[in-house]
Amino acid sequence: MKHLAAFLLLCLCLLPLSHAQLPSQNYFQGYRQALRGFPFSYHSPLPGVSGALIVRANENFRPIEWETAPVPENFKEKFAYFIWAYGMDTDVKRYHFDLYVNGARALTFANPRSNDDMEWSVDGQDGARLSFYGTLVDKYRDQMGFAVLRLPAATLPPGQPVRLKVDGEDAGSDIWYMTFKAGISEQVVAEQENVVLKAGGQPYYLARVSITHLGEKSACEVQAGEARVNTTLQPGHNTLEIKLPAVEAPTAYTARVKIEGRPVIEAPFTLSPVKAWTVYLVQHTHTDIGYTRPQTEILPEHLRYLDYALDYCDQTDGYPDDARFRWTCEASWAVREYLKSRPQEQVDRLLKRIAEGRIEVTGMLFNFSEVADEAGLAAQARTVRAFRDIGIPVTAAMQNDVNGIGWCLAEYFHGTGVKYLVMGQHGHRARIPFGKPTAFWWESPSGKRMLAYRSEHYMHGNTLGLISGDLPAFRENLSKYLQSLEDKSYPFPHTAFQFSGYITDNSPPSTTACELVKAWNEKYEWPRLRLATASEFMQYIEENHAGELPVRQAAWPDWWADGFGSAMLETRAARSTQAGMTANTGLLAMAQALGAELPAELNHEISRIQDALLFYDEHTLGAAESISDPLAENTVVQWNQKAAYAWDAVKQSRLFRERAMGFLQPFVERQDVPSIA
Repeated sequence: MKHLAAFLLLCLCLLPLSHAQLPSQNYFQGYRQALRGFPFSYHSPLPGVSGALIVRANENFRPIEWETAPVPENFKEKFAYFIWAYGMDTDVKRYHFDLYVNGARALTFANPRSNDDMEWSVDGQDGARLSFYGTLVDKYRDQMGFAVLRLPAATLPPGQPVRLKVDGEDAGSDIWYMTFKAGISEQVVAEQENVVLKAGGQPYYLARVSITHLGEKSACEVQAGEARVNTTLQPGHNTLEIKLPAVEAPTAYTARVKIEGRPVIEAPFTLSPVKAWTVYLVQHTHTDIGYTRPQTEILPEHLRYLDYALDYCDQTDGYPDDARFRWTCEASWAVREYLKSRPQEQVDRLLKRIAEGRIEVTGMLFNFSEVADEAGLAAQARTVRAFRDIGIPVTAAMQNDVNGIGWCLAEYFHGTGVKYLVMGQHGHRARIPFGKPTAFWWESPSGKRMLAYRSEHYMHGNTLGLISGDLPAFRENLSKYLQSLEDKSYPFPHTAFQFSGYITDNSPPSTTACELVKAWNEKYEWPRLRLATASEFMQYIEENHAGELPVRQAAWPDWWADGFGSAMLETRAARSTQAGMTANTGLLAMAQALGAELPAELNHEISRIQDALLFYDEHTLGAAESISDPLAENTVVQWNQKAAYAWDAVKQSRLFRERAMGFLQPFVERQDVPSIA
């Protein structure tokens, strides 16, 4: 009896231990190949993986289906476990997705309401269980990680792959689920992070150890040099960091990884001296006149964003200088209208922050397509002179989303104080020049120069996770980015890129980056982060590297005219009106040369017509959903407003032609026969 009791006690003790140490041979790749479904490219919880299958809770999205690795014919365990990488929308409203196994519905799961729970399971028929292990909250606050499907081995055909299918409910929603198209295998990778830690007055380097784990949660110890870290591995991809003494030359290390119940795995890596980077982070809002919402909603919002920016300057006055809120006005139109519409007290606040360098006004009225003509670009440059007359310095021009800019601006900006050009790229439908961020002297045909910088995408900081609030994730992304610059032989120890307060065009400002930069600079010696205006980095280049830069006397064209190709009637009318206004102003010049007295109000009329043309020439053409939902209210309203700019310019220009000819009329003598003046 005593022996039986001891045996039962031993069995009870071993049960949970056996569960915790489930061997990895029970785990199989949950994705081997796609069978059908909508392909998608997206960031994922697996490094280097972006391909996915996506399904939405919408009848317009067909189910996604894929195959797993086969279960061996001699498999003897009760359950088989299949693991794959997933991504899922997080939303307060839950939408349901059915999971099918070999054509039969096995269970139903729903999107998470929040990211408070990063680990959850759903039970299905015959012992099936789908468990989600969230390892990443992405920049959109959606959940990503690894799904583990437990299936009874008796229900699986021996030696055959399992067909899995996910179908969303018909709810007319864009809420989504993704399976990433990547097989998962066990591996350990160790590599250096591109940062220098502050710790006890001594510099330390950081190594990141990435462990892809097939199996249930397991205790793990990682050792490198004298450093040792303990953690618990989740199924899927895991990362941890090890602090190591700084080195003065490349030094070989080995990360020794001991997972509970398994042999030690060794991963060699090299620790190298870290470059003393300074990174300028430029917050702005990308100005689309439309796209996200109708123009009549967008335009007033950009004025309110300046109000917010002033308040955020006040809120962060007590922060370290590098972490104080700064704002760059990408388009000068909003500033022009702000000065007209706000009380003097608010205008004075703006002028004060501009003088301090906390807010910068730039020289482009909008981001322009190539439909704009030289006369229009010259007209928009007059805004810079108007700012200068009231004490607002403008030293930089920004053009974002459009990968080129009118060559004439290198000529027109000369003498206005604008000496820098910052280009935020977008390679969605255009070729991005150069293979890396590049500074050069951009020279006009007459030899006038601007210091130009081809930056990254205009929301590159958002791509790196700057506004996620997740410092470790941002550190990893920034480290990889800076290393990529070094690999491309980027020449400077300073770099700059832009970001928006939220991940959307026409974004309001945010102070999230202020908190992250403050925390970063307290923890890390290098890279040093600085919230900056657009001109700060350009000034650094001018003062330290001006003589090293190439000179490019060349046009900088772009192919951002595809939208205008879908509106040929209005585009033809706008281009004809541009030519017509050249003729109109020529008539006025002739009249003035002949002695006519021209009223000052004519300049205001010309400006109104030019404004209408510039609103049409501005690069935004079509709502975000104009292709996917061409009859949506937002699509129809935006197009009508966009077209109205062109037709308004046509009407005003033709009436203005009559005024111009009227000023010439007294100087044309009557003839007995028809004449041409």
